[in-house]
Amino acid sequence: MASTDLIRDAVDAASDQRYPGTSAQPARFALVLNALDDPAARAQAIAGVLEPIGATIEPLSTLERGVLVATFSDRTFAGPNGAAFAAAHRFQEVFDLEAAEPDLPTDLFPDDIVPDEFIEEDAEGFPAECWAPAEASLPAAWAITSITAPEAWTFSEANQRPARGTGTIVAQPDTGITAHAELADISVVPGFDVLDNDADPTDPLDGVNPGHGTATASVVVSGPAGTVTGSAPGASLMAIRAVESVFRITQVSVARAIDWAVDHGAHVITMSLGGIFSFTLERALRRAVNADVIVLAAAGNCIGLVVWPARFDECIAVAGVDIRDAKWRGSCSGAAVDISAPAENVWRATVPNGSGQGQGTSFAVALAAGTAALWLSHHGRANLIGAARARGETLQDMFRRMAGATARRPSGWDSSSMGAGIVDAHALLSATDFDLDRDRESAAAPAVLRESAALGVASLAAERIGPGAALPNPPDWYRHGPELSWLLLRGRRDLRPDGVLVRTTPDDQRVPSRDLDNAVSNPVLRDVVGLGGAETEAGKGVGTEVEGGGR
Repeated sequence: MASTDLIRDAVDAASDQRYPGTSAQPARFALVLNALDDPAARAQAIAGVLEPIGATIEPLSTLERGVLVATFSDRTFAGPNGAAFAAAHRFQEVFDLEAAEPDLPTDLFPDDIVPDEFIEEDAEGFPAECWAPAEASLPAAWAITSITAPEAWTFSEANQRPARGTGTIVAQPDTGITAHAELADISVVPGFDVLDNDADPTDPLDGVNPGHGTATASVVVSGPAGTVTGSAPGASLMAIRAVESVFRITQVSVARAIDWAVDHGAHVITMSLGGIFSFTLERALRRAVNADVIVLAAAGNCIGLVVWPARFDECIAVAGVDIRDAKWRGSCSGAAVDISAPAENVWRATVPNGSGQGQGTSFAVALAAGTAALWLSHHGRANLIGAARARGETLQDMFRRMAGATARRPSGWDSSSMGAGIVDAHALLSATDFDLDRDRESAAAPAVLRESAALGVASLAAERIGPGAALPNPPDWYRHGPELSWLLLRGRRDLRPDGVLVRTTPDDQRVPSRDLDNAVSNPVLRDVVGLGGAETEAGKGVGTEVEGGGR
């Protein structure tokens, strides 16, 4: 079968017709070139194959020419299913790529701005009991008090240092922001809209999470004039509209947002979103870390296991606690968590122009990101970069180490699943010994992408299967990382400590690819990800040879 026909049929099997004017996102694939490839020549050659079947080819960003994005504007993915991953494998084989992945919208990050009736209906398998009731008696400033932000501001002022994050730029890939009383007095720098490719990051308020970006921004940078005060009210906000809602994120858009932030001078990037493993997203995180940008992401909500990008070694993962310093009932947790911050009933802006209590690790990571801005401002970013270089570290790893070493550890704290402790901004800023905890095992990211994928996806599989479960004959965690992470996070079945498998997601919501079916031989892993007798895309003609779809 000719290369063009093979790709066309695979894309048709994974997608439906997309009609003009529809809000459905076009189907697109990220194509990761080999390290020694000439990006311009490869882009031209791939375009010659794909343009005749309606695809456009462009580099991911100005910072990333080694990843090409193939967009089929007349097609839209027919829901997350194995056919999309099978199509990505066909791209990889036909073009001899390092990797390829479908840019699937994922729905793995429920947040408190989702309407109550949606949560009550439990439409996506997220338990309503992970949301805590509001506590009317909580003062508006309890969360910043919990992380000692006011004491940190006072400490900086007393030492005649820049306070409240002054001079730092915090980038926020999210749904964008709106005009709001809680954001009226903040400092802003120009932002961007990745989805519409323009300079206006205004949230159109038409997604599942209207106002999500406004809410999380307020927790970082809101000043004292309103009800909400952010952890770094002197920092400048770089708003980037990168997702329609945190219920529907795509990895390519988030990677482009990270690159835009790095290219335009961001010092901290905070991401209140989450989804599946992505080659493209990890590469963007590495570029940010190598550019001395501190990158943090929410651990995730309600699905138990830490999601990506927080799960990447390159990223600082933030879990959530309540006012009693106990784990917020909805917080994802596990060994991937670096640190925790308030996530339950945190005061934040609400649209159109109010404020109130919200919950989710979205707010925990926003508070922690503000603390990073305080640290950079107080000590001077250039000074901290120099100190990190002298210790053979990235600025990211130095902040991770210092924030962990100075974190609060309440009695009974579970560092194995909730990170080093709860963010303590005052202790962090007042720590003048930049060698704290250097004697501990380094948490630096592995140097090879394949190693990082194997560690991240394999650890997710081990956590999903259960404590002590052995995984002989593992699959290629790198090649199959995106699909395996999708299936594992969907959590069709969990293995209880007593060894009983419990179904949690209907089979018809997860149809694995034939490629994965052929690659996974371990019987326990097969059953957990839905290969144990479940229908795969092999039954629909998606594999090495593909039945033609209808265009």
